[in-house]
Amino acid sequence: MNATTLLRNDHQAVDRLFTQFAETSPDDTSYRRLIFRLIKSELEAHSRVEEEVFYPAVMRLRSAQARETVRAALEDHQALDGLLAEIDQMEPDDPQYGARLAALRQSVERHVLAEEGALFSEARIHLTDERLEALGRQMELRRKEHAVGGAGELESVGAPASAGGAGAAPDRTPVRVR
Repeated sequence: MNATTLLRNDHQAVDRLFTQFAETSPDDTSYRRLIFRLIKSELEAHSRVEEEVFYPAVMRLRSAQARETVRAALEDHQALDGLLAEIDQMEPDDPQYGARLAALRQSVERHVLAEEGALFSEARIHLTDERLEALGRQMELRRKEHAVGGAGELESVGAPASAGGAGAAPDRTPVRVR
């Protein structure tokens, strides 16, 4: 799979998880924690493959715009890591939990817009289709290597039923693409 397609698929998967979180009752703390852990796991895996494979390839391009976009993306990753760590220390019943997740979502959405715009454009201009495919394969391999370390345990975890039946989503199993 092409590297930009793989990254775009990751972005869409995380967006679906954020939507699931937004549709969850604040009283359903177990499910909210589960969804956050899935978001965190997806974002961490995504960041690792970008930083280990995709960004270095883009930094080697003869494009000042591409290098500057990667620098900005790395700064975004640092800010997102800070937000993830902050939320990870919170309890899901904390009144600020939902607000912090909303701030995380906004930050991720800004990062995705910049990445899918300028960065992907520079990559498509300066890298051949074959190179983008090779990077995609390398990124998939790196993701699998990292998953062996334990992130896969959340893949098929179900969520507890909501205490109040009204307003509960019909299918409450978190969606995980990998």
